[in-house]
Amino acid sequence: MLTVLHPEIIPLVRDISIGLIPVHFKNDKYPTLVVKAPKEAILASKLNQGFKIYVVPVKLENNETLGLISAFFDDEDEPLTISTPLFEESNTKVYLNLFISQKISVYFFDDNSREYLGYNANIECNSSTQNIFKISSFLPFKLSYARKSHDQMTMWFGLRSVDDDKSAISISFNESLVPEDIFIQDHVPQNHAFRGAESFSFTELVRKEPGPYQERDIVKLLHSLFLPEQIYLNPLRVTDKKEIVDILVATENTILLIQAKDSPNTEAIIQNSIDRKKATTKKSLKKAIKQMKGALRYIDSSSPMRMIVGRKEYELEIGERQLRTLVIVKELFNDEYSVYSPIILSLVQSSNIPCIALDYSEFNMYTSNLADENFFFEAYDKVSDYGIQNGAFPRLRILPVQEE
Repeated sequence: MLTVLHPEIIPLVRDISIGLIPVHFKNDKYPTLVVKAPKEAILASKLNQGFKIYVVPVKLENNETLGLISAFFDDEDEPLTISTPLFEESNTKVYLNLFISQKISVYFFDDNSREYLGYNANIECNSSTQNIFKISSFLPFKLSYARKSHDQMTMWFGLRSVDDDKSAISISFNESLVPEDIFIQDHVPQNHAFRGAESFSFTELVRKEPGPYQERDIVKLLHSLFLPEQIYLNPLRVTDKKEIVDILVATENTILLIQAKDSPNTEAIIQNSIDRKKATTKKSLKKAIKQMKGALRYIDSSSPMRMIVGRKEYELEIGERQLRTLVIVKELFNDEYSVYSPIILSLVQSSNIPCIALDYSEFNMYTSNLADENFFFEAYDKVSDYGIQNGAFPRLRILPVQEE
């Protein structure tokens, strides 16, 4: 495993939310590409035994430059993607060294920095793509450039041609370097200090029963913004021992209720059509909103709110703390927000409590790239206020904070 052979890579992996890390370790024969990606993209790569990288033209203030889109084909026309804007600081020489190699090593980490897969691989990059990369110039990083680059790459990819697909860099797996059925157990005490935690947790790439895995993953992401003692997993009503919400976060000023919905991470589910995935998201969102309405009724029924978490009973005084609700689903689609918004607003209108919906990857961007809970709730309120005022919710681009 890469983290055993080169433990120095661990801080680099943890430092990004999603993306690519090209490296060439001293004494290694071939360069290495580290891919940090959602579990669905990792599984799609495993099933396809490879993935593609598109070198995308980008224009920033009359400067011709490039970006990268990594595509993981769960669907032929609309694959899962990761956009990587390139700047002077992007170590483009290491990328070029990677692209002109015939063989590389590829390692996959999920959004919680857990290593799942690794392969020796062939890489095919035609000479014209190599030359474009060699002669291109790259600008210093600016947040505005990153936003424009993301927008242009997304538009380009949606309009790509058959020739663009043929010109893409193809990475094909050979020998496996990590067991493909790896099972990860976590015994680190600080990862299990939240309310309702067991002394250990476990995870795996293929998930037939997704709920508990996703809930624990969400808790791990919440740790970057909140103290462990502020996080409550699977709180139950004292009246009938039914679950209130999946996760509750209680800070000095806010009570955040989180309802999460996932689906199995299996070959069959990965290969579902886009239409079926959209229908599943809509169904999940409706169910989560219905459950959240029930949670709000329970909270409103008594003061202080009583709940059982793990084997302990807690009393939580709402008082002046603001209630906020959050639904996290597996995947949201940009062209479906006219469908999602009325479902979310039905809760806001019936309870006068704000609510937003994020997909898991988007939630990862919030927790990874926002500095603390104040920035998190500032972003939350921006989405919520806009949705209430306009009847349709926006999708924020939460990019890593860097010096301009």
